[in-house]
Amino acid sequence: MRWKRKAAALLESALIALSFSGCFSYHELENMTIVTAVAVDEGQNGKLYHLSFECLNMSSGGEEGQQGTQPVILESEGNSIFDGVRNALTEASQKLYFSDCQEVILSRKIAQKGIRKVLNWFLSDAETRVTLRFVVSEEPTAAELLNQKQKTAQTPAFEISGALEEAYADSLACLPLKLYEINNILSEEGDSLTLPGVRVEEKPGKPAWLRLGRTAVFRDDRLIGWLPENQVPYFLFVRNRVQNGLIVPGNRMPGAAFEIAESKTDLDFSFSGSAPFAEVRIKSQVTADELATGQKNGDLSSPNFNELEKSARNTVEAGVESVVEYVQKTSGVDIFGFGYKISKEYPSEWKKLSKNWDGTFRRMKCRADAEIKVRNTSKLVERDAAQ
Repeated sequence: MRWKRKAAALLESALIALSFSGCFSYHELENMTIVTAVAVDEGQNGKLYHLSFECLNMSSGGEEGQQGTQPVILESEGNSIFDGVRNALTEASQKLYFSDCQEVILSRKIAQKGIRKVLNWFLSDAETRVTLRFVVSEEPTAAELLNQKQKTAQTPAFEISGALEEAYADSLACLPLKLYEINNILSEEGDSLTLPGVRVEEKPGKPAWLRLGRTAVFRDDRLIGWLPENQVPYFLFVRNRVQNGLIVPGNRMPGAAFEIAESKTDLDFSFSGSAPFAEVRIKSQVTADELATGQKNGDLSSPNFNELEKSARNTVEAGVESVVEYVQKTSGVDIFGFGYKISKEYPSEWKKLSKNWDGTFRRMKCRADAEIKVRNTSKLVERDAAQ
């Protein structure tokens, strides 16, 4: 019996040791090529895909994506993504390691033909993270974004990744979607996919740099149009994906700016006639970072602050109604998820509407109702005084 107890103790110790030893598919990093981004373009010479891999040369020292880490671009072609990855081994001479891959950049032509086959490989690969993000190149090819000369110490892959995080969190510039979110949208009824666009920005006398641009709009998995940059913030309001950012009334109150502290959007629908009516209810709390010229600091209950709240409310309501109308008249696909919401909360109505949802979406009316509260004036300044 003693040997049985010893064997059990050894087995228990081994299991504990294994739990602290890392992944079962562990590989030595020096035996692999670390991929930080993949650009997918149309292939040549009869091949369907041309792939460009941004890879890190870790032997040069430095942390991932930072100064001292030199990116290397490997290229290959294939009739599938898997075929292209395997063909890249002839140039890399090492296994490609995708666990640190930041994003996949799609060319416009690839996106127009359909991205589902591209997605499927990344979904099925054991190393790829489901948090991987996808963007669409606004340049003629996807590869030229990776070949762009670095403006900072970061590689193009980490520049784009950082821009996606910062833009979504602070500037209402895009809606970055992870791989699993993209797959969910393509699998659901009543919702359409959007992806951030990235382009090369050039100004005379300054080095070119990568920046976020318009938002790509899809019907199913095919690119069909673009949402202008100035419409994206209100698209995010409808989708309840606002974290921070600014509301700038513009001509409604020149010089005023409101920083969003928190925001929540609810969708409600009524049904009469051939198309539903959508009401977008937005509740936001903001701080007034700048007063319009001539405005005076004061109590939140003063007429001045009532006017500030009214200006912010009118700006958001007009922007939301405008972006819905714009999408209805241009691409005509439901990127707001109205249909998805109806399918979950009004299944009997959705059963009648789902057969021709795109047509119904184009006809439906939408009204925005925003409640904007100025909650903090600690940073409030008058523009005249600051100039």
